[in-house]
Parts: sequence; C-alpha cells; structure tokens
Amino acid sequence: MPSASICPSVTPSATDPSDHLSPTPTTRSPESLAYSYAIPGEPHAVAVARTSVHNALAAHGLADLLPPALQATGELVACAALFEPGQVLYLSVGWQQEGVRIVVWDPHTRHVDPDSSGKCAARRNKMLYLLACVVHECKGSWGVIRPAPAREGTRVWVNLPRQGAADYAAALC
Repeated sequence: MPSASICPSVTPSATDPSDHLSPTPTTRSPESLAYSYAIPGEPHAVAVARTSVHNALAAHGLADLLPPALQATGELVACAALFEPGQVLYLSVGWQQEGVRIVVWDPHTRHVDPDSSGKCAARRNKMLYLLACVVHECKGSWGVIRPAPAREGTRVWVNLPRQGAADYAAALC
C-alpha cells in the first residue's frame, strides 16, 4: 500500500521508513547536546527525568558524566516537584563551555512578602544541599534564578565541567 501525506508538497515514497535508519546508532558530538522535557511535578518524575538525561548523555558520548549528572537531575527535579506538586516542570540538558548544563524550571512564583520570600529561598537552598556538595566536588557551579516581579517561575541551574564531573564519577567506582 503506498504511503500518503496530507501535505501537498510531499511526494509519497514507497520505501519503508526503517530503510532510512542506520543499523547501529551513531554517537553524536557533545556540542550538539540540547534537549528539553516537560515533566510532571510528581514523585515518579525523578526516575523519568534521570532516564531521559541518561539516554541523552549516552547518545552524545558523555557516559563518563552520568553519575554526577543523574544525581544533579534527581535533586533538581525532586526539589521542584516538592515546591510545585502536580504542576508541569521543565528540564533541559545541554552542552555549555566544555560541560553539561542542567536547568529545571518550576512555576513557583515570588512571594510578595520579603520575609516569606527569604524563608522560601532558604528552604530551597537547604533542600539542595546534596546538589551543592556534588557540584562542588565536580568543580562546577549552580544557582537559582528567582522570578522577576512580573514573571512566574523559578529556574535552578547546574554547570558540570566535563573533566571535574568525570573525575568525580571515576572516584565513585
């Protein structure tokens, strides 16, 4: 049966779509690492996020960074899910300045009351203590970008330099 397309500028092809796939997946370069995911703010989201990041890093030849990247991903997503349970979270993983950058956004808004805002920030920082330790051991950096007054959401980012993260992972074994 010939294939059909609803697009008027596509000419149907009689070939099987699997004919275009290479028999063995090729490893992509680290520089092309750029993935974003929408994930639910639920406890199971940590496993989904870690699996997604694992697959992305492995596909780009970055398996040597898996332990710290997966640990950071789990901490970021768990914290965001606790701040905004049941809401949609956004996770991105990419290559930046010879390392992996992981960012999680949650819709937690800035508090109007400065006292509440300070307590909220302190609670988030305390929840991310393990993340801070891992990032420190990898000689990386992390931070929280709090929302501007007219914007919603909070972004927490992590930069893991390749060499530092690989050294950390090697020391775990």
